[in-house]
Amino acid sequence: MNKISTIFFKRILFFAIAFLLTNGIKAQPKTSKIIDPADAKEHFSHNNFLFAIPSYKQLLKQEPSNSDYNYKLGICYLYTNINKTLAIPHLEIASKATKPEKQVLYHLGLAYQYASRFDDAIKTLNKYKATLVGIELEQIEHQIETCENAKEYVKHPVNVTFQNLGKEINSEFPDYYPFVSANETFIVFTSRRKDNIGGQVEVDGYFSSDIYMSNPLNDVWTKPKNMGGTVNTRYDEQAVGLTPDGQTMLMYIDHIDSLGNIYSSINKAGTFQKMRKLNNNVNSDFETAGSITPDGNIIFFASKRDGGFGETDLYMARKLPNGLWAKAQNLGSTLNTKYKEDFPQIAPNGKTLYFSSQGHAGMGDFDLFQSTWNEEENSWTSPKNLGYPINSVGDDRCISFTENNRVAYISASRDGGFGDLDLYRLKFEDSDDRMTVLQAYITTSDSSKNVTSIVTVRDLKNKNAQELNYSPNSKSGKFIMALTPSKYEITIEADGYKKLTDVFFIFDIGNGQNESKKLFTLQK
Repeated sequence: MNKISTIFFKRILFFAIAFLLTNGIKAQPKTSKIIDPADAKEHFSHNNFLFAIPSYKQLLKQEPSNSDYNYKLGICYLYTNINKTLAIPHLEIASKATKPEKQVLYHLGLAYQYASRFDDAIKTLNKYKATLVGIELEQIEHQIETCENAKEYVKHPVNVTFQNLGKEINSEFPDYYPFVSANETFIVFTSRRKDNIGGQVEVDGYFSSDIYMSNPLNDVWTKPKNMGGTVNTRYDEQAVGLTPDGQTMLMYIDHIDSLGNIYSSINKAGTFQKMRKLNNNVNSDFETAGSITPDGNIIFFASKRDGGFGETDLYMARKLPNGLWAKAQNLGSTLNTKYKEDFPQIAPNGKTLYFSSQGHAGMGDFDLFQSTWNEEENSWTSPKNLGYPINSVGDDRCISFTENNRVAYISASRDGGFGDLDLYRLKFEDSDDRMTVLQAYITTSDSSKNVTSIVTVRDLKNKNAQELNYSPNSKSGKFIMALTPSKYEITIEADGYKKLTDVFFIFDIGNGQNESKKLFTLQK
C-alpha cells in the first residue's frame, strides 16, 4: 500500500470511528446503569481515555478489586490531564494481582513521579528494571535518571510567577502552544474546544484542534477569536511557531492529504492569510514544529528523517534567493539525542534557541532547554535546563518569550486551572521590571501661572514600596515619572487649591496600552 493509499485508509477508519464516537456521546455510561466491559475495552483500545474513565469507574463499583479494571482506569488517568495522581491507588491495586500486567510497575512508577513522590518512583522503577534487558532497560534507566534530576531541580526553584490567562482565554478543554509577538501585542494558541470549525469528536475523545488569536486590553487578554476558514478547517490545525514581529505563523496540520507537515500563514493587517506548505527541503518526511529568525533567512524545525540521531531531531535551513528553503542541516549531537527533540524557538536576538527534549537532563517527559548559537563557528553551547517550576514532571514542550526575556508564555496543567491544559504567563522576578516613562502636567482651573505644588505617588499593589515624591516645574507644571507596572494613587497639593487625588494604572502586557502623557487640573 503506497503512502497516499495508507493515508486514505487511515482517514476512512478515522471518520468511521469518529462518527460512532460523535453519535455515541449521548449514550455515555450513566452511574445507574450496568456497563458492558466490552464498551469500556473498545474506548480503551482506541486510546479514548476520556470516554473509558466513566465506564471503568462504574465497573469498579461492581468489582472494586478487579485488577484489570483498576489497571486500565489507572492508565486512563495517567494519560489524560484530569489528575494524573488519581492513577496511583488503582495501579497499586493492579500491581498486587496474582498475575499483574507486565508494565504495571512502570506505570505505577510514572504515577509516583507525576505526584512528585520521587523516592517511591525510583524504588518502583528499579523493581521493574530488574525484569528488563536491552533497549527497554536503557529507557528505564533514563526514566530513573529523570527522577533523580527532579529531586535536585525542586530544591533550587527558579524565581518565576505563574499567571493563568483567565476564563476568557482558557476553557475546560485543552488550550496549548501559546505564541506571542516579541512586543506582546497579540497571542495565538491552539485549542480543542467544542465550538471549533467542524466540531467533530476525534478518536481520542477530544474535539479537533483550531487556532485562536487574542489581543490585550488593560492588562487582560480579551476573548479569543477563532482564526476562521483561511487558517482552520474541520480537521486539525496547530500553531507551532511565530516570528518575533508577529508577521509569519508556522502551523502543523493533520489533514486527509497532508500529515506531519509544516505550513506558514502571513499576517496582513492583523488577519492571517491562507496557509502555504513549506517546500520539500523542510517537509521531507515527518515535521512537527518550527521557528524563523527575525531576519527571515533561517528556519529551525523538528523532523523525523533518515540520518538523524534518534527520533525527532532539530534541523535548520537557509532561505535561497528564490524564496525557497535550502537543504536542511542537522544541528548535531550537542542538541540532538537518541530521544525526541521538539519545538525549536529562536529568540528575538537570533542567537538563543529554546527547545524541548526527552533526552537531556530533564525532570520527566519533555523539558524545556536553551542553547546559544555561535554562527561563525556554527556551534551550540551545551543545553541548559530552564529549571523548576518552568519545567515539571509533566510534558513541557513549548515556550514563547517576549523581546526582553522578562516574560514568557507556556501551557500547563496546574492546580486551580480551568480544565486540562491552560495558558500561563510567566514573569521572571529576577529580571528588571519594564519602566514606563510618563510625562505629567499640572494646570489650574483659573489658568494661574507659577504654581508651586507637591506630588506624592503611592503603589497600591505593593505595600512595601516607598512613596515617590515629585516637585513639578512651577512655570510649566511639568514633571516626569518612571514607573513599573502597578496600580498607583497620586496626590497633588498646592496652596490655594483643593487637594487632588487620582488613581491610574501602568499596564504590564503589550505595548501601546499606557499613556505617554497625563494632565492633572487643580480646582479652587
